[in-house]
Amino acid sequence: MKFDWSSYLEVAQTLYDEVISPSSQASASINEAKIRSCISRAYYSAFCLTRNYLRDIEGYNNLRTLKVAVHDYVIQEFLNKTERDLRNLGETLERLRLLRVEVDYKDHIAPNLLISKAKLAIKDAKNVVQLLDKLTSSQKS
Repeated sequence: MKFDWSSYLEVAQTLYDEVISPSSQASASINEAKIRSCISRAYYSAFCLTRNYLRDIEGYNNLRTLKVAVHDYVIQEFLNKTERDLRNLGETLERLRLLRVEVDYKDHIAPNLLISKAKLAIKDAKNVVQLLDKLTSSQKS
């Protein structure tokens, strides 16, 4: 069975909700790990759904074998589109990727910044999913 990449977005939302919950009993370091993971999962949900859209709907068969610079390739394909919504999708995906790289590699990020970045990452990923759903449904019509 094919994995549903939108599940990662649900995981991201769950992690975010756990951290901001007033009843959270987790330590600061566990909450930071959850928020960092939230941002990462939000990005990968949006990225994989976008990659699959290019591959499965638009017929980019090279994405079946491309192993190097896949993230750059997918983002650039959307940034190079002439339709505004598609370029915006590329910009959003690029912003999400930068957030993901920051939280995966940077040692020190203020906790309040992490929370706001996570909120933005979830919002951006949801926007990507909505746009992809719209594009997919218009392809079927």
